Amino acid sequence: MLQSFRIAAGQLSERVVPGSSMQATTPRTSHDLPLKVVGIGILLVVTVLALVPAPFGALESTLQRVSAAILVVIFSFFFVTVASRIVGLVGVTSNPTSGMTIASLLGTAGVFLVMGWTDMTGKAAALTVGCVVAIAASIAGDTSQDLKTGFLLGATPRRQQIGELVGVLTSATFVCLSVLLLAETFGFGGEELPAPQATLMKLVIDGVLDQSLPWGLVAIGGLIAIACELFKIPSLPFAVGVYLPVATMTPVFLGGAIRWFFARRAKNKEQEIERRDRGVLLGSGFVGGEGLLGVAIAGVAFVQSKKPDGFGTGWLGPDWMVQIGGLIGFGLLLTWFVRRIRG
Repeated sequence: MLQSFRIAAGQLSERVVPGSSMQATTPRTSHDLPLKVVGIGILLVVTVLALVPAPFGALESTLQRVSAAILVVIFSFFFVTVASRIVGLVGVTSNPTSGMTIASLLGTAGVFLVMGWTDMTGKAAALTVGCVVAIAASIAGDTSQDLKTGFLLGATPRRQQIGELVGVLTSATFVCLSVLLLAETFGFGGEELPAPQATLMKLVIDGVLDQSLPWGLVAIGGLIAIACELFKIPSLPFAVGVYLPVATMTPVFLGGAIRWFFARRAKNKEQEIERRDRGVLLGSGFVGGEGLLGVAIAGVAFVQSKKPDGFGTGWLGPDWMVQIGGLIGFGLLLTWFVRRIRG
C-alpha cells in the first residue's frame, strides 16, 4: 500500500507542477482526463452523499450524513489505490474487494459506536458506506485492467475513461433493476439466493454496534491467516473458502483441480497458458450465462407472480434416481468441459 502511494504521489506531482517534463513530453497514450475534472467529480459525489437525504436515507441528521460521506472518502482513497495497483500488477481476479469491504465496515461501525449511532439507522448507514467503498474498489480494479489493456493496444486513456464513466452509469442502472427484481421475486437469504457474503457483512455490523462480536473467534481467524501466510498459502482465498457454503465452493474446487491437472500435464509453458486461457473463457461463460439465466427466470416469475415450474424432477422417479440423474448430467458437462480445455 505504501509503495502504491509513493508511486501515485510522484506521478501526481509531475502532472500538477507547471512546466514539468512530463507535461511537456506526454505522448497520446498517456493523455488522461484533467485532474480538475476528476476533482470536480469527486466533490460532486461527496456533496450528494453528504447533503442529499436519499443515499444515506436512514440518517436524518446532516452531521451524520456528512460523517458517513467523510468515511466514504477516507476508505475509498486508500482502497481504490490498493485495488487499482494490485489489479494492474496481477489481474482483476486478485482484487481483494471482500477484505477491503469488511475493513471498511469494521472502521465505520467503530466510528458509529463511538458516536453513539448504534440503532438500526446507524447499521443501515454503515452498510451503505461499505457498499460505496466496495463499488469504488471494484470499479478501480476494472478501470485499471481496462487501461492496462488499452495501453498494450495503443488506446488513448482519456477516451477510455470517458467510456468508463458512461459504462458505470449504464451498469448501475441495470444492476439496480436486476437486484430489485431478484429481491422482489426470491428475496435474499433464502434457498434460492442464500447471499453468504451479505450475511457475513450483517454479522460484522451487528457485532460491532451491538458489542457482541466474538473477538476470540476473530483473533483465531487472524492467527490462522498468519499461519497461512507463513506456509505461503494465500490467506484471503482460504478465508473465502471457509465462510462460503460447500455447495458454492465445490465447483470452485473442481475448477481449480482441473486447472492444476492440466498445468501438470502440459508439455510446455505455451500449452499450459493456452489451456488456462481456454478454461478461463469457458468458465467465465458458464458464470455469466448462469447469472443471465437467473435474472431471466426471476423476470418470468415476477410477471407470472409465481416461480416457474421448469422441467421438474418428478419424471425421474424417486429421490435417489434424481440424484443419480443430476450426477450423470454434471459428469457429462464436466467431460465436455475437460475435452474443450485439452483441445
